[in-house]
Amino acid sequence: MKKILLSFLAALALVSCVRERIPEATPAEEGLVERTWTVSMTGEARATLDPGLRPVWEVGEELSVYDHVSRVGRIFKVSSVEGNVATITGLISAGGDTPFDAVYPAQCAGDWSSDVTADWKLPEVQSIPAGRNVCPDALVSTAHSDVPDGVIPFHNLASLLKVTVDREGISDLRIDLAGPSEDDSPRYRAEAASGTLATGTYFVAVDPGTYGGLTVTCLEPFGQGYRKSSSTPLEAGVGGVLNLGTVSDGKPWRYYDVTGVKSYGSQQDLLDETGLSSLLSGYELMLAIIFPDRYKTASAISYTYLSADPQGEPVELSALLYIPDAVLNGTKALTGISLTNHGTIASNAECPTMKAQFEGALAWKNYAMVMPDYYGFGASADRPQAYLDPETTARGNIDAYLAARQLLEDRKVSLPSRLYSFGYSQGGFNSMANLKYVSEHPELSISFEKVMCGGSPFDVELTWNAYTGGTFRNAIAFVPLSVVSVNEAHQLGIPYGDLFQGALLSNWKNWILSKEFTLAEINEKLGTDNLADVLNEDFLAGRGDAHDRVMAVCRGYSLTSGWTPPSGTKIFLYHSNQDDTVPYENLTSMKTFLDGVAPGCYTAYDGNNGGHINAVVSFVLNLVFEW
Repeated sequence: MKKILLSFLAALALVSCVRERIPEATPAEEGLVERTWTVSMTGEARATLDPGLRPVWEVGEELSVYDHVSRVGRIFKVSSVEGNVATITGLISAGGDTPFDAVYPAQCAGDWSSDVTADWKLPEVQSIPAGRNVCPDALVSTAHSDVPDGVIPFHNLASLLKVTVDREGISDLRIDLAGPSEDDSPRYRAEAASGTLATGTYFVAVDPGTYGGLTVTCLEPFGQGYRKSSSTPLEAGVGGVLNLGTVSDGKPWRYYDVTGVKSYGSQQDLLDETGLSSLLSGYELMLAIIFPDRYKTASAISYTYLSADPQGEPVELSALLYIPDAVLNGTKALTGISLTNHGTIASNAECPTMKAQFEGALAWKNYAMVMPDYYGFGASADRPQAYLDPETTARGNIDAYLAARQLLEDRKVSLPSRLYSFGYSQGGFNSMANLKYVSEHPELSISFEKVMCGGSPFDVELTWNAYTGGTFRNAIAFVPLSVVSVNEAHQLGIPYGDLFQGALLSNWKNWILSKEFTLAEINEKLGTDNLADVLNEDFLAGRGDAHDRVMAVCRGYSLTSGWTPPSGTKIFLYHSNQDDTVPYENLTSMKTFLDGVAPGCYTAYDGNNGGHINAVVSFVLNLVFEW
């Protein structure tokens, strides 16, 4: 932050303007005397920003008064307020009140400094209480007087930007000021202390200085916002107020925050990093034909964005964007965008922002590959994953896509109309969930040209019955993974003794909820391929309240009923009839459903292509020909 020369503050080092709570009782020290002074908040202090507002200073609030005898700061409290004048009271060393130096609100009471400059830092988030129009902790003011017997004036250090919000539902304001360099371009955020801001006028405190322009963004809780920019220079003076006018009528905008960028010398390097090269061993000639440009450079951009949790509350999620550098630098046009969905994972270390994904290499034809981490991974890893929850996952995926569009627009990338969605296993399920979501939300005006799904558990109840009936034993960790997700993400509160038994009952938090282990590692820890060894007997047999409540959620997850795919989207379904992890009958169930609601909307591929893992190669090759 900038250093502010304070001629009226002889020697005071401000550590932070964030209010510190000091113990009520002042330690007894010899030589301390009580002092009461009258201070004014008129003029430059701007304690009452608008007529009729409550004073920012209130009885009981704290200030730091600096003692020039013991050379430390001590806490004083506001004992009364009348209009723009307040009375403050506290203990100070005898004789330490001349000169008088103080700061509001109370700082970390520290040692006296003879330095005539003050390092001053505004709060990272300026929280505006209901009924107020400014963050009290952002109105840092200081006082200096050689005659403490008179009225002591306080002066604001911040400059204030006055903004008008005339749109309901705005939760916070973001202001980016154009400084001399990117590293010296301050960013500020003011938010409602709870809920959203009422329409009206607000003040955002900023560092005094000269700026080359600014951008103001008004955001709704889930990332939709409105942005206005100006390149007109502005002078933010100490204690001054600049009126920016109405700021909530700008261009619609989506929130995102870039958290990292990784460069690849070629997309072949990405293939090598993921291990796909060895998986495709023997297909070199085919790769050379269908993947000729895989030696061009690409970038992987990690970002966060706002979406909704299973309860519909705002949550910050994360995603990764793979894109050729030629598109970013403008030498190639963007062919299309793919909302790309990864398969089932149990470990946070496996999500896209943590580990390279082979799907990213499919950007070779100048595509932008948007890969969400999903709820419960990446930025939201402290939450339980919402496994096979189509509503939560699709909402998060679509929000990731909208944020990626904004990211590309801000980089001057021209956006094409072509939009794909694809994935294998859970990724295919989520791809279809994306299509269902946009069909139910036409207000988004999102149309997928193609949706491509491979080896997908579209019918969740069918898949559940195949596992609990003993037909599938290849990866039984899917079952407890699903159960924990349903119980935790949807807050059912079912006792785990009604769901699990044995070692799983004792270790489900560590094995599953922690997200420290892969599916293979969880299977190994279970030590069995028989669900009867790990599930509660009644739960496995389909008896009792616990079973009924879990299955009610799972039935609602299934994508084989209750919606109609939008016309114009081409659906491609793939499933090996030798799949040993996701029952092939899922393909039959989805085909039957689509035949009933949208005849002719899909093309199906199947055949003897090996088990679930081996069939990935066949799916990818079919996928590439559809690209």
